[in-house]
Amino acid sequence: MGKVSITINGSDVKNIYPAVTIGVSAAASGDEVILFILPSGLPAFVKGQMEVLNEKGVNLPDLPEMMEGLKMLGCRILICELGFGVHGIEEKDLIEGCEVVGATTFVAVAQGSDLTFSF
Repeated sequence: MGKVSITINGSDVKNIYPAVTIGVSAAASGDEVILFILPSGLPAFVKGQMEVLNEKGVNLPDLPEMMEGLKMLGCRILICELGFGVHGIEEKDLIEGCEVVGATTFVAVAQGSDLTFSF
């Protein structure tokens, strides 16, 4: 089993679906998975936004279900603290299970990753 680190730098379907799909696949294979949400990706992690993206992802797997699967499989969802001021979002607005951290925390947690992806 390995460690997979994924950064998300956008809040569109093209950013979220590939990241979550790879994350679920890796976690289901027994890998430790870390998602780091950069400021541009933050809006997708506001309550209700996964459902909006799900509607845009025609013929794609159910995004909220995949996110729940990620959480159940122990994925860490790290949110960059810099995004809040940029988007006027508060921590209470986030989906459940997110951790707000600085980039240095992500770098420390991601050390030794076997695979890294960025979307």
